[in-house]
Amino acid sequence: MKPQISFVQSVMILMLSTGLMNHVIIIPVLLDAADRDAWMSVIVAAACSLAWIVILHLGISKIGKRPIFDIVSKAYHPLVGRLLAGAAAIYLFAICTITTRDTVYWIHQTFSPETPILVFALIFLFISVVNAYLGIQSIANTSSILLPIVILLGFFVMFSNTMHKDYSLLKPLLAHGMQPVWSGVIYVGAGFAEVIMLFFMHHHIKTRLSYLSFMIIILLLAGLTMGPLIGAITEFGTDEAGKLRFPAYEEWRLLTIGRYIEHLDFFSVYQWFSGAFIRISLSMFLILDVFRIQSKKGKAWMLGFLYAVITFISTMPISDQAFLRIMTNYLLPISLWGVLALSVIMTGLLLLAQRRGKAAS
Repeated sequence: MKPQISFVQSVMILMLSTGLMNHVIIIPVLLDAADRDAWMSVIVAAACSLAWIVILHLGISKIGKRPIFDIVSKAYHPLVGRLLAGAAAIYLFAICTITTRDTVYWIHQTFSPETPILVFALIFLFISVVNAYLGIQSIANTSSILLPIVILLGFFVMFSNTMHKDYSLLKPLLAHGMQPVWSGVIYVGAGFAEVIMLFFMHHHIKTRLSYLSFMIIILLLAGLTMGPLIGAITEFGTDEAGKLRFPAYEEWRLLTIGRYIEHLDFFSVYQWFSGAFIRISLSMFLILDVFRIQSKKGKAWMLGFLYAVITFISTMPISDQAFLRIMTNYLLPISLWGVLALSVIMTGLLLLAQRRGKAAS
């Protein structure tokens, strides 16, 4: 299989996919953990991530454009490759489920409370399934179309709300020491950990991934996190921002143009849906990819199964407070440490396979 997308396209995909995580999903959790020092958690997490991506780069530096799980299966035993692919698939499935649940809950609560959540889930997941079925090229093409407008809208809301910002609200620094900062690092790190998706799909990218490639992604994601985070603190204050379920969305509600144009928060629907659409499509595609499901029938069955299960889980009658507790106490920390462990194990196995001369066979 020839590589299908460029590095620039892969950056666009991750900016939408992981950008939604860092820009929207983790912000309320991060503010609750680190308060006004949450932006410092982003800096510390980014610095730690720059060390972590050395591991990812080492793992794929000399294996060419072969799928990493194929290499592990052939160098050791198919069961080893399947177990690691299964661990990756569970992680990707969790991404799909969390994203779907947060998206349908948000649109139901803010714009259409009379429409059942199930309707949103069925429609949104269906278009994501179609995009995943069409493959990485389709995901890259849709990202290339959606991202420029998302970026323009982001800069638009950032600069337009300047009059509402009070940067003195970022002080005093470290009022409660470094402990809140380190608590926040866990949640920001869970967002940065999604860069492992680039590791999973490296064989679909035409150019070789260098350390600089991974570093560019980390720095872009750090910027995507800092923008709405500092915006929420400086516009609402830490007390009020910490009470908001979706601070990035609330920033749109402040926006007005002149005296007569307001209620521009509908633009946030485009931003959120673009990120969620690509995020779910990519995760579903990678689930197919790590298991090397390439036949049309096999892809249809697997995607149909994912469609049904994710719809069921994401529409379960769980209160938002309970969902936030589960995400804060379990899902985000486990995903961070799980990805770190998986990356170390995968890289160790790939390096050992290289030494044994089996990675290039």
